[in-house]
Amino acid sequence: MGQGISQVVPSEKGPASPRTQRFILLSLLLGVCGCGGVNLNGTNTLYATPSSVTFGTVAIGKSGTASVSLQNRGIAPVVVSNLNVNEQSFSAKGNTLPATIAPGATYNLAIQFNPAASGTTNSQLLVGTGTTSVGATKISLTGSGTPGITGLKCNLSSVSAAATDSCSVTLNAAATTGGLSVNLSSNDSAVILPATVTVPANSTSVSFNASVSAFSAAQSATLTASATGSSSSFALQLVPGGPILSFNSTGISFGTTALNTPVTQDLVLTASGNLPLSVTSAVLSGAGFTIPGATFPFTLNPGQTATLHLQFDPKTVGAAAGQLTINSNSVTNSGAAISMNGTAVVYEVQLNWNAPNSASITGYKVLRSTGGSSTYQLLNSSAVPDTSYTDTTVQSGDVYDYIVESVDSSGSASSPSNTTTVAVP
Repeated sequence: MGQGISQVVPSEKGPASPRTQRFILLSLLLGVCGCGGVNLNGTNTLYATPSSVTFGTVAIGKSGTASVSLQNRGIAPVVVSNLNVNEQSFSAKGNTLPATIAPGATYNLAIQFNPAASGTTNSQLLVGTGTTSVGATKISLTGSGTPGITGLKCNLSSVSAAATDSCSVTLNAAATTGGLSVNLSSNDSAVILPATVTVPANSTSVSFNASVSAFSAAQSATLTASATGSSSSFALQLVPGGPILSFNSTGISFGTTALNTPVTQDLVLTASGNLPLSVTSAVLSGAGFTIPGATFPFTLNPGQTATLHLQFDPKTVGAAAGQLTINSNSVTNSGAAISMNGTAVVYEVQLNWNAPNSASITGYKVLRSTGGSSTYQLLNSSAVPDTSYTDTTVQSGDVYDYIVESVDSSGSASSPSNTTTVAVP
């Protein structure tokens, strides 16, 4: 207030004319208001371009991205302190905050849309500055989720002559009203697919036939299904006679396990074609990987399977990589390589407790039971002088109960503390 015209313009000699009186009144109003659109207190202003973002249609499980430019049109720096979205399908991850925007400068803001269900979702992104004079810049968000393709599979993974293979496409959510049109393609002229198939409304899959014409040379046909930005492929082997070996996986991950704790994953071998398959040997590389119980060579007739129980038993901490090579008389993949990986960690439990109010205490005994047993084992051979202890002998997947007893100078132990239960991942 008081920032406008501060003085009254006097009239000429004599009584003020009506026109002069109106001017004086207007001047007085301006002097009291101090307005008129002039930025007098230095307020910063943050503008978003665009202020409304439409992601369009995005498949469930996929991500749509957009960029918004934040421009500081004020006279002092603006600090963007937080980004809040009121709907979990939208996010503003990957932006470095706090971000200071100088006067006249811009900051590019990344926004993502990850639909979890079909239908249109609306939301609002609030760009907070933590400054009441600036307030929160609001950006409207909208996007539509649609089912996405998660699989394309055929009954036959290989054929040795002209044939018809039954295939299917699967979605990660039911198709909405009107169904979902899926585009099909083959990179091999010997395999013919329908141009499109439609997943019926309220269904998550649809079947179709792949027609394989006569062929004379071994080849691999890649079949692809695509819709709404999502896709899936299937490899169909065309082999003119002979045994064929295939696997349920070309890479085995054992995940994370405790040191010296073996974990097992199965590799399934399948024989196809029109002749018996002879698996002659398996060669392993990489520390900690074994195939316990496996015997070579062995023979599989077309349609038969065999399971290899692969094991990872790490002896050193850290990530490990290996490879399994399967040698056979298969007309394809005769020396197939299966990658393997795993990580070994050391699990430990750190215990802390409060010291009793007694000057006679010289240390503490730490006791542990496993799996809910009422029998406790003393972990430390001599009393712990501090109010903390680290148990490094735990195993992955086990549950432990801990109690602590204080010991005085005569060696007498107190009654047990309360019980603490720890589950090791």
